[in-house]
Amino acid sequence: MKTIRLLTIGNSFSENALTYLAQIAQSEGQVQFLVGRASLGGCSLEKHWNLSVYTAAHPEYKTYSLGKLSGDSTVQANLQEALAAEKWDMVTMQQVSHKSWRLDTFEPFLGQLVALAGSLAPQAEILLHQTWAYRSDSPFLPDNGLTQALMHERIGAAYRHYAEKYGCRILRSGEAINRARTAAGHQYLWPEPDCQYRFGTAPALPKQENSLAAGWYWAIRETPEGVPELRLDANHLNARGNYLAGCVWYETLTGLPTSDGTFAPDTLDPADAAFLRQIAHATVLG
Repeated sequence: MKTIRLLTIGNSFSENALTYLAQIAQSEGQVQFLVGRASLGGCSLEKHWNLSVYTAAHPEYKTYSLGKLSGDSTVQANLQEALAAEKWDMVTMQQVSHKSWRLDTFEPFLGQLVALAGSLAPQAEILLHQTWAYRSDSPFLPDNGLTQALMHERIGAAYRHYAEKYGCRILRSGEAINRARTAAGHQYLWPEPDCQYRFGTAPALPKQENSLAAGWYWAIRETPEGVPELRLDANHLNARGNYLAGCVWYETLTGLPTSDGTFAPDTLDPADAAFLRQIAHATVLG
């Protein structure tokens, strides 16, 4: 069986996309992935680059926990070591989500990371991972003069610009998320009628039907006094979103389509899983 060696230089959004990738590949049975994770939560291109500058002078500092790779022990590495840890077939890069809609935040750091990867892993194809706009109820959107549609539009424009500049393919997770969100009969509606967001009682939650984001949840242990507090994660993906992104990655990285026999999480209705695979396939085709 063919092994694809994949290094992600990313953050929690690359972790979202990787959630089901190995299981999808295993269910199809034609390729397997060896994945190295040079990822830190909330990490921007600028931070990845600055950390690499530091570790060039202080190689004893290990920035990332890559995973077990080809051995039995988890590999701790800085970026230089991560790029040389395996003969990677592909390396992915992405901007942190809250900056991804701003074209000016990518450089010069993306170019510097592309050059570093080209130097230390010259055999690897570099792909840019297009992230997604936040869910429509995210306070980030109005706070920054955005709508979900506008954030998506600007993210797409930024990734197309830099993909052309550096001759990279795009992992179009954000495009797939947008297509699923806007498909007839599959839109997430907010606010939900008769839902008392501020005055609900734990553990009851809004239905959040058709959501691809993690959404509303109850924080209990995490609150200062242990009093349940309804919180919102409109940024990261839920199981539906993770599955959709995983199918996009599988088809893009392998050149193979998913099928009716493709793994899907138990929490997904089979018809919904098929819908998400169709969206992924159409997105990868263009």
